[in-house]
Amino acid sequence: MLPRLASSGLVLVNWPEGVMFPGEEPTSHSMPKGISDLSRLECSKLTAALNDPSKNSLHIRRVLHKSV
Repeated sequence: MLPRLASSGLVLVNWPEGVMFPGEEPTSHSMPKGISDLSRLECSKLTAALNDPSKNSLHIRRVLHKSV
């Protein structure tokens, strides 16, 4: 997921602390299963971040690439 976001100039903003990042290797097994690797607490934090009505909600932002 992260390489696709990056190649499109997109970044995740306000990812909740203590929640495994997309693409991060789980410690419990060798094959990542995505969101199903998250604990109940991590799922709760992620849900709360997505539903946060403030400017601190989890969202995706486009980043303009500057040529040097």
